[in-house]
Amino acid sequence: MQCIHDSSRERSIASALAATLLIALAGCSDPALGAPVPDAPATGPAAPAPRWERAPREARPGTATIERDALLREAGRLAEIRAILARSPEAPLSLLDEHRTEFPAGALAAEREVIAIDALLRRGSGGDARARAQDFLARFPSSPHAERVRRVARATP
Repeated sequence: MQCIHDSSRERSIASALAATLLIALAGCSDPALGAPVPDAPATGPAAPAPRWERAPREARPGTATIERDALLREAGRLAEIRAILARSPEAPLSLLDEHRTEFPAGALAAEREVIAIDALLRRGSGGDARARAQDFLARFPSSPHAERVRRVARATP
C-alpha cells in the first residue's frame, strides 16, 4: 500500500509549513521579527535604520480577520481529519465531504484532496484513489503534492 503522507518527517514539514502560513496570515506585531539581516559593517557613514510601515488598511475593516479565522478553522479541521486517518481509513472520507461543504472555496482544497487520496489508498480502494488522483492533477497541476499524486496515479491499478 502506497500512502501520500508516508513519513512522520513529511507530516512534520507540512505542519511547519502550515504554522508558518498561519503566522504570516496572523500578522506580526514586532517589526524586528521581519527585519533584514544587516550586511558587513559599512566603511562610510551609517545608513539610516529601516523604517517600518504598516500596509494600508482594507476598505472593509475586519475582512482580513474573518479570512484569517476561516483559514485557521479550515486548517484545524484538516489537522483533526489527518489525525483520525492515522487511526482509521474509513471515517475521513465522510469528514472530508463535510469539510468540502463547510469550506467549498477553501484555501486548502488541494490538501483536502491529498488526504482523501491517502484515505482511499489506506482502505484499499486503489481504483477510486487513482481516479481522484487524476482529478487532483487536472485541478492542481502545480501543487507541491503533484509529483507524489502522479506516482499514485501511475502505480495504482
